[in-house]
Amino acid sequence: VLGRHRRLVSVAPPCIRADGAELHLRYERLTVEDVPVDIALDLVIRAADGEFTVVSRVENHSADWTVREVRGPIVAAAMATPNRPALLWPRGAGQRLADPTRVGVLQGPYPTRLFMPWMALDAGDCGLYVGCHDDSLQTLTLNADATGAVDAVALSVGHLPFCAPGESVTCAPVVLRPYRGPWHEAAARYRRWADAWFKPVEPPAWLRDASGWQLVILKQQNGELHWPYADLPRLCELGRENGLSILGLFGWTEGGHDRRYPIYEADEAMGGETALREGIRQAHAAGQRVILYTNGQLRDLETDWHAGHGAQTAAVSERGELFGESWQKYQDAPPRRMSYGCQSSPAWSDTLLALARKVEALGADGIIFDQLGSAHPTCCFSREHGHTRPSRAIGPGVAATLARVQRELHAVNPDFIVLTEHVTDGINRFVDLTHGCDIGFTPGPGSFPELLRFTFPEILATQRHPTPVMDRATANWSCLYGFAHEVEYRYWPDRLYIDRGIVPAVADYARIGSPPNIGMMRALDPRAASAYLRQVIGLERRHADLFRDGRFCDTLGFVNGNPAVVAKSYRR
Repeated sequence: VLGRHRRLVSVAPPCIRADGAELHLRYERLTVEDVPVDIALDLVIRAADGEFTVVSRVENHSADWTVREVRGPIVAAAMATPNRPALLWPRGAGQRLADPTRVGVLQGPYPTRLFMPWMALDAGDCGLYVGCHDDSLQTLTLNADATGAVDAVALSVGHLPFCAPGESVTCAPVVLRPYRGPWHEAAARYRRWADAWFKPVEPPAWLRDASGWQLVILKQQNGELHWPYADLPRLCELGRENGLSILGLFGWTEGGHDRRYPIYEADEAMGGETALREGIRQAHAAGQRVILYTNGQLRDLETDWHAGHGAQTAAVSERGELFGESWQKYQDAPPRRMSYGCQSSPAWSDTLLALARKVEALGADGIIFDQLGSAHPTCCFSREHGHTRPSRAIGPGVAATLARVQRELHAVNPDFIVLTEHVTDGINRFVDLTHGCDIGFTPGPGSFPELLRFTFPEILATQRHPTPVMDRATANWSCLYGFAHEVEYRYWPDRLYIDRGIVPAVADYARIGSPPNIGMMRALDPRAASAYLRQVIGLERRHADLFRDGRFCDTLGFVNGNPAVVAKSYRR
């Protein structure tokens, strides 16, 4: 019943049947608020090959209730001190939570915020793998709950079957595997299963050789113009100074960045389409590749496009309300309200394909569909978009659209690439390069990029560095983990700093919601920093057989006895 979320409870023990290595449990007498309902739950637990596999099946013969979630199995682990295992969590490029008893209630949806549907408790020389083996890309959740008991954490998988009256739904298997050895054993277990379906695109040779990009916002949300098209040659010069080979042009349209989506038209104030084409041609002549920005899910509510097409292509709640978010880049400018497109809407898929064709026709080398690697919301309740269940609307729709874009654009231009923001393993089969986002793509506490790089070393991604200059430690870090380098020029003080050497004060960014690292900008000489980044990239190019074509092996194969040194291995 809409708006009434209740728990199903078993008031009687299950019927239990053993069959070889399988245990069958059937719960016939389920209740909601002490009222019996005609809903049954079957669990099949199989023990084989050193692990347990749990499959749940819901039979809904009730007239009034939909079973939205089946959460389990719930694995409660006591945490001994002082050697508590860490929780490996697949957010961003990887997160390592040193003390799981302090996480409170931690929940993440896959495939939106989490890039793989598995997690592990790791004690260094042993651990426990908990993974859902489901290649459908329908939405599920990973859950860690440390609020139930002192010095304990409970791990579980949340399935979202939306099993309606008269339906039966079998949920994807959950695998529990204790392991001996380092955490790589858990990653290898997931990868053995993923090898059956993870077949990544073969990126063009120019991308495998690319060192990284300059992310440049030409025009901001408030209409502030930073880089007209005629300045693209200057950006190419800055690229050469940094050793970076790609120009990512954001805010290249009349509306500016984070405005008027999905309308992307060349801006007359920046020089018009002719000047844009000429700027791209000049970038190519200077040895730079050019990527043009679009957003894969956001649509500005204050446009004629939204008035005509927004409602029928939008992701909606059970009440028909639009899902979305607001973006306010400057405190002295109003926010822009955006709706989310339903990724299974055929008309929205057509829109994204048309944008890719448009970008390629302008002469660019690729398109970025921003946010699409973690598209929101987790579910869409429209009955008009073709998805069979709300939880099958987003992930499967993104994968289908990106596969379509790859297929049709490569038929026109095999060297054209598709980028997204955020990694999701099942979606990255159809992505050439990922713009890194969230923890793991940036150095810091809990950052554990080893999780992504070891499990899926084929996935090409940039680091995340929203500052126009890079310090040595960050340059070294991205080299160590095999991420393409990035610097970002997003605001007018950024340009003054990188182009004219004017060192900013904190007050220069007072009206900006997400400023760069001002302390880093004030501490570094941008020319010296560029020279060092060039040196690091030179090292990578000299050893391209490992950095470009080798496989990231983390710490396997050698021992590093110095805790002050971080060392990783690549194998060719």
